[in-house]
Amino acid sequence: MTSLASVPPHLRTRGRRWMRSRLPLSQRTAAVLVDTVAGLAAAVLAGAWVLALPLALCWTVLLHVLGDDRCPTGPRVRPVWTAGALVVTGCWIAGTAIPSSPARLLAAIAVAVTGSAVGRLTCGRLARRLRVVVVAAQPPTDLAALARGRLEVAGVCPAEPTDVIRVLAAGSVDAVIVLPGPSARQLQRLAWTLESAGTPLLVATGLEDVAAGRVAPLRVGGIGVGGVGLVHVRPAARRGWRGVAKQVVERLLAAASLLLAAPLLLAIAVAVRCDSPGPALFRQTRVGRNGHSFTMLKFRTMTADAEQRRAELASECDGPLFKVRADPRITRVGGFLRRYSLDELPQLINVVRGQMALVGPRPALPEEVAAYDADPHRRLAVAPGITGLWQVSGRSDLPWSEAVRLDLAYVDNWSLGLDLAIVMRTLGAVLRHRGAY
Repeated sequence: MTSLASVPPHLRTRGRRWMRSRLPLSQRTAAVLVDTVAGLAAAVLAGAWVLALPLALCWTVLLHVLGDDRCPTGPRVRPVWTAGALVVTGCWIAGTAIPSSPARLLAAIAVAVTGSAVGRLTCGRLARRLRVVVVAAQPPTDLAALARGRLEVAGVCPAEPTDVIRVLAAGSVDAVIVLPGPSARQLQRLAWTLESAGTPLLVATGLEDVAAGRVAPLRVGGIGVGGVGLVHVRPAARRGWRGVAKQVVERLLAAASLLLAAPLLLAIAVAVRCDSPGPALFRQTRVGRNGHSFTMLKFRTMTADAEQRRAELASECDGPLFKVRADPRITRVGGFLRRYSLDELPQLINVVRGQMALVGPRPALPEEVAAYDADPHRRLAVAPGITGLWQVSGRSDLPWSEAVRLDLAYVDNWSLGLDLAIVMRTLGAVLRHRGAY
C-alpha cells in the first residue's frame, strides 16, 4: 500500500480544493446574480416595491440553502422547483395576510422560478471540464460517455495505487474515476491511497444516462460484519400524479395554442395549396405509446407523389430513420415550413387527442419500428412528442445511434423539470434550424 509519505505534497491539497469549490467563482457569482435578479423581478411584479430587495435576497438564500451549487456541472435546477413549491405553499397558508392578488402572486413565482432555472441551466453549460484519471482492470474501449459528461480523461491506468499516484503526479488532475472491474480489496486500497493524496474517488456504476435523482446509495449489513454497499436505481416517475399532470397540462396548452394560432394555421394552409397541387394537410400513420398506431397530422411540405418516390432515396438514409438532406421532393413553401418547424403545428391536434405529447421521442414510422432491434423499442414506452431531446440536440444531423441514445435517456430519466428544460431549449433550436430538413 502506498503510504502518505510517498504521496507528493502538491497532490495532498489539490483534491481538497476541488471538493471545496468545484465550480469556478465567476459562475457561482453569476448564479447568485441571476437568482437575485429573478427574485427582484418577481417582487416588483407582485407589487412589493419597498421589500423588493429583501425578498430577492431571501429567494437567493432559499435556493442556496436547498441545494449544493458546487457540483462539477454547475448549479442544479432541482432546488428551484423545491423553492417555488415552498413559496406557493407559504402564500397559500398566509392567505389574505399577503396584500396581493393570487394571479399576481402566481405570475411573480413563475417569473422567479423560470429566471432562476434558465440561469442555472446556462451556468451548467458553461461549467469547466474536469480532468480525471480513469482506473480500469482492462483498458476501456469507449470513453465517449465520460466526454459527454464534461470530463477530460488525463490518463488510464490499472487499479494499483503506485500506478495511480504516478499518473496523478504527471499532471493536474481533479479526481479519479474507477470503472467496474477491480475487486473490492483493490478498490479499498485505492481509496486509502487517494485519501492520503486528498484526491476525490468516484466509482462508476456502469450505467449510462442515469439522472442523479434516480440513484441512491444503500448498504446491506452493518459495518465490520461484511456489509455490502449497493446503489439503488429508481425508475422514472412516469406514473402517478406527475404523469397525469403532464397529460392535463399539455392538452390544455395544445388546445390554447390551436385557438391562438388559428389565423397562422389558416394562412399556412392557403400557402401550401397555392404552392403545389395536393391537400394542405399530410396524414401519415405513426407508432405511438406501447406500439399503438395513430394518424399524425402535418402541413404538406412535399409533392403529391412523395411516397411513390421514397424508394429511390432509401439508400441515402442512416439506419431505420428516413431523413434525406436536400430532399428533391420538398416544395418551395415546404422548405420554409420545415426550416422553422411550422409544418409540425397541426400535431397540436394529436396532442389534444392524447395521441402525442408536447415533449417526447420522435414519432416513428411503422417500417422503422419493424427494423428496430431490442434497445430502440424502449422509445415506445412513452407518447411521442412534437419536441424532445433529439429535436433540440441536432435533429436530422445526428446519426441514428445518437438519436436512439437521446430518446432512451429521455424515457429513462423523464421528469417535469426535464420537460420544462427541453421546452426552453426548443425556441433556440427552431431559430437555429439546425438539422431541419
